[in-house]
Amino acid sequence: MCPLKAQQQKKVLNSFRRVVDMRNSRFISEELYNHLNLNCNFSSHFSLEAFRDAYEGDHIQEFLKRFDRRSPKSQWLEAPKISTEFADLNRGLIDYASSRSHDLNQ
Repeated sequence: MCPLKAQQQKKVLNSFRRVVDMRNSRFISEELYNHLNLNCNFSSHFSLEAFRDAYEGDHIQEFLKRFDRRSPKSQWLEAPKISTEFADLNRGLIDYASSRSHDLNQ
């Protein structure tokens, strides 16, 4: 686990919003990458660049599915330590993605 200060959490959320709005993995910031990798059990893909590459183009849908409560890919939310320590931040990520779910499924 990697604790995040309020300012870091804001950077994570802002980066995530850009990724969702632009549907582009190039907007995954180092802060968002570190949070997902260190705190949410996402595969690191060995580097930020490789992580971005893994979700580039049409593969962005795979990334976005991880933030859809209905998807089995969102199971990372159920991890006990994650769900308590980062509950507010992760709820913010899920809520933002859910509010745009009609756009994400196109």
